[in-house]
Amino acid sequence: MSRFGQFAIATCLAFTMTSSMFCHGQDVAIFKIEEDWEMVLNEPDAINHSPQVTFFTTPTDEPSRYFQLQLNHAVDTQFSGGGFHVAAVENDQIIDQARSETRAALSSDGDHVRWTSILATVEGQTLFAIKNGHASQWGDFGGPDFLVRMNSDASLGLSQYHPQKSLDAVDIGFGANRVASITLLEVRVFYVDGSVVPVPVNRQP
Repeated sequence: MSRFGQFAIATCLAFTMTSSMFCHGQDVAIFKIEEDWEMVLNEPDAINHSPQVTFFTTPTDEPSRYFQLQLNHAVDTQFSGGGFHVAAVENDQIIDQARSETRAALSSDGDHVRWTSILATVEGQTLFAIKNGHASQWGDFGGPDFLVRMNSDASLGLSQYHPQKSLDAVDIGFGANRVASITLLEVRVFYVDGSVVPVPVNRQP
């Protein structure tokens, strides 16, 4: 399945977005976006590190620049199983990355793996991190040790972000039958004037 291919498993996903997300004010910039995710497992195979799932976040319309979160595996110059891996990628080259210390494989049937992905712009750079993660095998995970970055166009900021791109880009590279559902629960948009706009996300069967 390609990185931007359609993602289809037991649960289909769609979002409903208020128009105020991009129309909050012509002079008010977005500086941070948070995405709350949940993945429910269906008889994971710990021996083969299955499933192996990758999430992509694209801050602009340029598909060659993106952030990725790999769950239950990591692929950089070589493959390693278990744990998680975050990376900033430009032109198919990893320019920044962080790997979890744990190499434990997901193994609990029915486990609800939850986390928040963060996209932010700070001083000419776009940052990506995960926080508030939890899985049965890993306990709590994420935080500032798993922050990666790339240079950004200050004139664009995060104005080209769209949650549908995050939904469409989910890739189960191995073990799709071991994922019961993946849900983008909520998106929150943070503006430089201090306001926060929640974006409701619907799940459709």
